[in-house]
Amino acid sequence: MDIEYQQHRMARIEGYNITRARLQAQFGSGSMNSAELEKAIAEHLSVPSDKVAAWRRSEMEKAGYREGSRLAALEFFWEHRNYAR
Repeated sequence: MDIEYQQHRMARIEGYNITRARLQAQFGSGSMNSAELEKAIAEHLSVPSDKVAAWRRSEMEKAGYREGSRLAALEFFWEHRNYAR
């Protein structure tokens, strides 16, 4: 497997897992307000690209991290949008 692809893939998994854990910690208690949920997701999605995964060196890795992070945020929103009050 191509080394760049492997790095991208691992960064994507890392971005997904970190974002998912952060959102679950923030809204895991079950008492979430729909406005708070939307605001948290919007803030997360609007983070500038240069602030993402500073420990990732290549642009390919940073892109993978961003993809995983955005996927996790959007999945979390769709899974919990009906439960937010």
